Amino acid sequence: MPDLLVTTMEKLISLHKRLIDCADQKKTILIERRVDELNRLVPEEAELIRQLESLDSERQQLMADLSEKQTASSFGEFIEQLPDGAAKDKLQSQLASLQQLMAELQEKNRTNEQLLKDSMRFVHHMIEQVTKSKQQNFNYQSPNSQQKSPTNNRGFFDTKA
Repeated sequence: MPDLLVTTMEKLISLHKRLIDCADQKKTILIERRVDELNRLVPEEAELIRQLESLDSERQQLMADLSEKQTASSFGEFIEQLPDGAAKDKLQSQLASLQQLMAELQEKNRTNEQLLKDSMRFVHHMIEQVTKSKQQNFNYQSPNSQQKSPTNNRGFFDTKA
């Protein structure tokens, strides 16, 4: 039974590595503002997350099956309660690896979140620039010249077709 847990942990590690690859791709896509590729990548990432949740449920079930007598509140405590052996050592090493991968993924996701926020600010700014009143005069005018009063202050998207 611990061997099944080792196999499940290997799959979890593999999925986390794939998610990190997705996060790296997403960073490049966000920097280069390639929306079509982002739209393609998001469903792939969602599928990986779904697989991850399924594997984690499997891991929790295996843990519950193995620890009928033990009361471990975390996976680390569960591993500590296992009898010494190759499976315990392997699980400890896998847990450390998984924790490192999760920290790396969280950092990459924070970076991508910031890039996305910056992109949204840029888009919002561009929309504001486009929708400003057409009546704004950006040319130099002499202070002594008579200025026309703005008769139509409607924005670009407020005009009728």
